[in-house]
Amino acid sequence: MFKGIRLLVLFLLISIFSFSQNNENTANDSITSIANSSNSTSTTSTQPEESQKKEFIFKPTLGLGTGMLSFYGDIYENHFQIPMVSRIGYELSLGQQLTDYLQLNFYALFGKLGANERLTANNRNLNFQSQINAGGAQLLYNFGNFLPKKRTASPYISLGIESFEFLSKTDAYDQYGNKYYYWADGSTRNIAENSANASDAIIIHRDYKYESDVREMNLDGFGKYPERSFAIPIGVGAIFNINDFLTFKLGATMHFTFTDYIDGVTSKSTGNRTGNSKNDNFMMTSFSLNYNFGTKKNDPKYNHEEEYEGVDFLALENGDEDNDGVLDLKDSCLGTPSGVPVDTKGCPLDDDMDGVPNYKDNELTTPVGAFVDEKGVQLSDSLLAYQYEFYMDSTGKFAKVEIHDHTGGSKGSKSIMNQKEYTVLIGTFNKGLPPELMTKFLSISDITSSNVNDSTTIYTAGKFNNLLEAENRKKQLVGDGLAHAKVVYKQNGIYFDAPVLGTTTNSTSLSNTNTTNTTSVVGNNTTAKDPKISKNTTSFVPDNTDMVLNTPGMVLRIQLGAYKKRMSKSVYKNVPDVIEIKTDDGLYKYLSGSFTNFDAAAKHKVDLVLKGYEGAFIAAYKDGKRISLKDAGATSKKEEQTDLTDTSSTNGANKNLIVFKVQVGVFKSDPPDAKMSIFAKIDGISGETTQTGLKRYIVGSFKDYKSAEEYKNDIIKKYALNDAFVVAYYNNEFISLQEAFELMK
Repeated sequence: MFKGIRLLVLFLLISIFSFSQNNENTANDSITSIANSSNSTSTTSTQPEESQKKEFIFKPTLGLGTGMLSFYGDIYENHFQIPMVSRIGYELSLGQQLTDYLQLNFYALFGKLGANERLTANNRNLNFQSQINAGGAQLLYNFGNFLPKKRTASPYISLGIESFEFLSKTDAYDQYGNKYYYWADGSTRNIAENSANASDAIIIHRDYKYESDVREMNLDGFGKYPERSFAIPIGVGAIFNINDFLTFKLGATMHFTFTDYIDGVTSKSTGNRTGNSKNDNFMMTSFSLNYNFGTKKNDPKYNHEEEYEGVDFLALENGDEDNDGVLDLKDSCLGTPSGVPVDTKGCPLDDDMDGVPNYKDNELTTPVGAFVDEKGVQLSDSLLAYQYEFYMDSTGKFAKVEIHDHTGGSKGSKSIMNQKEYTVLIGTFNKGLPPELMTKFLSISDITSSNVNDSTTIYTAGKFNNLLEAENRKKQLVGDGLAHAKVVYKQNGIYFDAPVLGTTTNSTSLSNTNTTNTTSVVGNNTTAKDPKISKNTTSFVPDNTDMVLNTPGMVLRIQLGAYKKRMSKSVYKNVPDVIEIKTDDGLYKYLSGSFTNFDAAAKHKVDLVLKGYEGAFIAAYKDGKRISLKDAGATSKKEEQTDLTDTSSTNGANKNLIVFKVQVGVFKSDPPDAKMSIFAKIDGISGETTQTGLKRYIVGSFKDYKSAEEYKNDIIKKYALNDAFVVAYYNNEFISLQEAFELMK
């Protein structure tokens, strides 16, 4: 790098020396000319203009620019910081052209630098943001001694020196004062993952407010190091001429600094904070506008008096090109056809004020405010609706639809392109269901649930391929007591209002989308300004607990468990048609299947037990109430008799399928050679790919957490893998420790 800097400095010095030699030669030519003229018989002869020495004229150029500041240091050191994750910087410059190819610039630069790390090779999670204020001078070389004089663009290189100061801060705490702890599953929590009370940890989110002074925190014992330094800016780019006054400059300047403290991390930092021995650098990628104050206004180039010689300005002032009696200077409608009556502004008369002048209007008595066509004829409501629908065509009413069968004409095949899945919305909740309402909902045989976000659950009934079937199901539910049931359709994972049969109303979104005019399922079906489901969402069905459901028949389901914490999809990955119900006392209930006879439910239960859910049991519901298995048709005395209140926690998981292992590292790509040499010494280590594409390395297999914790401590002590910690699996699927502890209860 420094070799390149030396070559660039040498190149600029040679250019400056060439400039000095040219001036010296010019001076020598002038002296020779003067000597010759003194020997001439004519004492009044003048020197040729090209032999006179050029005087220096101060012609400043003021520039104002903005761009992106990218950081290159110990944090985020292995990546090119693209502008999308860079910070904005601003630059103010004052320049003076020394020659046709050299310019001296004085400038001030200020902005913010920053970088963030997450799950790096050394498992550190660092971030910082620094306010940069810099000032300096630079020489800019634009190759003017090689390029044509008249050109629209000039490449350039620059070299300078500057002084700058930095004030670096880090985001270590959220808005409530909670310290960030980064877990291996990608979440950020308020308690360390290897802490004894990690099960009490809650997920928090970074507020990206950099509140902690890096130097004051003194994490590495550097003390009060100076927060100012020098730098060598080296730049490249191009200058584009807009006119003789304005230029546009586009370029990038790398600032090679003499400090390694901008991000607060150096090669002398401790633990996994250790950085490299290189200084921190930053780059400004910018564009700027520059105005040249030195251009003379009396330059013959800008004297256009000759162009107006012989022009009759009085004739122009009194001109009336369209001969409508209104002078052109006062005419608002130039080019009026000859003989058309006009008003005082020179515009054709429009008696009915419909926007169509009288000479083009086929209906001169249109009511005020009426919509008209291009001939001034009033449009009817039906014609307006037709034109709007034809223009928008949001329903496909005017579109030509072609259906092609690419299945070879096989029996039962059908095109599913653009096919919508209709369902009936019966409720939206951001709080848990009370027991009475929960049993009523579970009495609906085809009920399903889906989570919009962490706090909102949508309950629907049925899945239909056409609107008519969905409308029929809605009528049944309305007759059963759900007066506010409505038909919606799901497309690409998003719920939309379905059009009413016989109409062409536009669909509106019921889910988290960016579709305009969206309608959230909130309160009493009101329209929300934000298309996202509101945090203040209340029940879509009023008077929930007193609602009477007259659903005929009986529904049997298999309950897999009821827990105080929400289970991830990994726990029930191999279970079909899982329904999650959140109760108002904080329990999360998980059920599978919907059966009308006991034998079918018992068979499904056996299948789930074989898959590892040995504590699963049958729950029966009828007419909105929980009933006993005997009333549901159970004939065996061995069938379980569970609590009919549905308010207690249960666990259907097979605890023998819970395994604890020790994670020794997680990486975006292959581990560093130093890590691989350590891993080679550990027996039984294996690697796997996480859902986010990371590579996780684990070792050991234990049935209890205590044994895994002891093994982890041995690994740390023996191999110095300080970032090792215990992880959990259920039925060979990765789960959180909190889920494992919940399943072991």
